Amino acid sequence: MLDSSKDLLFVVLAICAIAFTTFACWLIYYFIAIVKDVYSVTKGIKKKVDLLDDILKTIKEKINSTASYVGLIFNSVEKIVDYFQQKKTSSDRPASKKSAKVKMEE
Repeated sequence: MLDSSKDLLFVVLAICAIAFTTFACWLIYYFIAIVKDVYSVTKGIKKKVDLLDDILKTIKEKINSTASYVGLIFNSVEKIVDYFQQKKTSSDRPASKKSAKVKMEE
């Protein structure tokens, strides 16, 4: 079978080629597995970012719709406070006049 050193060289080269091919296949398999895992992770992150984006859009819409009512609510509260202040001052004046009349009569 091995008549010369050349035959031994060819056998060793064949074994090395088989070993290199096996290692290359193993390396490609793990590289593909890593890429698949990275794809899964990025897909999950994308879903979470999209969910966060939807939540932020909803919050923004609610804030914008609420902000349109804030001015109206503020004006209404201001008018109510003014009304009660005027009512209080108008009710204070006659009471003070009555007490003044009572004091004068005594």
